[in-house]
Amino acid sequence: MTLEAVINPEKTSQYTVVIVDDEPPALAKLRRLLQSETDINIIGEAGDGISALQITEQLQPDIVFLDIQMPELDGLAVASNLCASSNTKVVFVTGFNEYAIQAFELNAVDYLLKPYNRQRLHKTLDRIRSQSNGETIAIQQKLPGLIEQYRSHQQYPKQLMFKTEQGIQLVNAVDLEWAETSGNYVKVCTTKTAFIARITLVNLLSQLDPECFIRIHRSHLVNIERIEKLVPLSKGDHQVVLGNAVELRLSRSYAEAFFAIFKGS
Repeated sequence: MTLEAVINPEKTSQYTVVIVDDEPPALAKLRRLLQSETDINIIGEAGDGISALQITEQLQPDIVFLDIQMPELDGLAVASNLCASSNTKVVFVTGFNEYAIQAFELNAVDYLLKPYNRQRLHKTLDRIRSQSNGETIAIQQKLPGLIEQYRSHQQYPKQLMFKTEQGIQLVNAVDLEWAETSGNYVKVCTTKTAFIARITLVNLLSQLDPECFIRIHRSHLVNIERIEKLVPLSKGDHQVVLGNAVELRLSRSYAEAFFAIFKGS
């Protein structure tokens, strides 16, 4: 785990920045190019997903440059935890992936395609400089959908990362049994423990394989493998009973998508 705060109080700038990449040469290149910008102040660096989330949460930069392809916990996992409650602007840094680039452009999300040069970085920075607060918020709101689209064409993560009051909590995806939302917080229940995380249910769902996890209510999602039985209720609702005897409501507005998963089973 690598994490470094490099605050420079003598440099006055309009934008504070954290840069994240697991490859030291790539990190050094981005640092060198950004340091030549008079309105950019690099205040932190990280070399993995956990450190990236910790330092971004600690320093609250204006912009974070996130490498996507990092082992274990990638840039998308970091972004899914940031966009719920952070004002930090996310710029994804990625190697060539045709679908990713199309998704970024469609959602107006800023990105840098490796190998990039100074001119391409300038284009991204100028775009950020010209955005109003309203435009930035609108783009940030698109991140969960973009992450979900990207995941569906890649591999869903085997480990999930959550921000909690006690720090960063790691959970194996297969151990997640169910989750309950309350605003920008989610109660995460696993086979071993339960805790409160600062993330929205939408952002959590963007990280989960839809063939294994499904939303059954505006406030709940469940691991399909943990469902033991359904009990019909009135007005088209059902009670979902998990193997640990937890009972959750399947509302009729989510019933069609729920039962579609089991067609042919």
